[in-house]
Amino acid sequence: MKNKNFFFRFYKYQKERFPFVVLIFTTLSVVLSSVAVVAVSNAKLSDYNLEIFIGTVTCLLFMFNIRVFDDFKDNKFDNKYHKERPVQRGLITIKELNLVNFCFILIQILLNLIFAKETLIFWILAMVYSLIARKEFFVKKFIKKHFILYNFLNTLQIFFLQIYLYALIEPMSSIKEPLLIIHFVFVLANAVILEIARKLKSVKKESSGRDTYSGRYGVKKASLTYFFSIFFSFTLFLIIIFQIAYVVSLVFFGIIVFIMNIMAILYYFFKQDNFSSKLIQGFAILIYLSLHLLIVGAAFL
Repeated sequence: MKNKNFFFRFYKYQKERFPFVVLIFTTLSVVLSSVAVVAVSNAKLSDYNLEIFIGTVTCLLFMFNIRVFDDFKDNKFDNKYHKERPVQRGLITIKELNLVNFCFILIQILLNLIFAKETLIFWILAMVYSLIARKEFFVKKFIKKHFILYNFLNTLQIFFLQIYLYALIEPMSSIKEPLLIIHFVFVLANAVILEIARKLKSVKKESSGRDTYSGRYGVKKASLTYFFSIFFSFTLFLIIIFQIAYVVSLVFFGIIVFIMNIMAILYYFFKQDNFSSKLIQGFAILIYLSLHLLIVGAAFL
């Protein structure tokens, strides 16, 4: 496989571990909903085209950085429990991924130096935290024993990145504003939805490494955890949309998507097969995109 063209191998890698075709839309949806909550009065969405472009590219490539760091720090674990993954089966090497990541980091730095150097400090803080996460927060043995804490601390890698995004879109925005605080928590909550959804597996897909929510806590507890994460995120969505502009049709659509996710959870709970696991992931992406974009609709339509 290594003899094949690098770009072909990288395409295969990203398709499995970092699907750009999906993540472009999820990243863009976060950027757009961030614009919706920090935009000045009477502003149009098109007024922020440059910020939307810079924010989307930066956040997408930064998330790739997190993916590469994860593949690096989990390499020994994956060698033992996930031999089917791209690095483990020889599709691509960590060295090659680091090289691509280095190029992507340069793109982020140059893009922000040219167009948004005032906000670069927040990007730097996000990168520093990401580097600390790469080192397992310097307490590898301890943190690996605490599954939820480990995943929560890793999810916080988007903490400074989201602050960077607010500052990029509207430099005069204040994190002390109630709506901004709610949206900030909403973004983190939505990230948790995707994190849990991708770690709800069928019985046949579980590994002995127990690195999934379903494998660690069982299907019942994992399903309940996922339900409460969706419920919490949907509640925050309602608070945000009522503060921005109450639009009955948008709220109704949000409720429909929420109900569809509940049905997917129930289906997974009873079936516990590969299809129900994939269904959970698909509907997680749907609610993630929908809630962010409905906020955009409430602000600008």
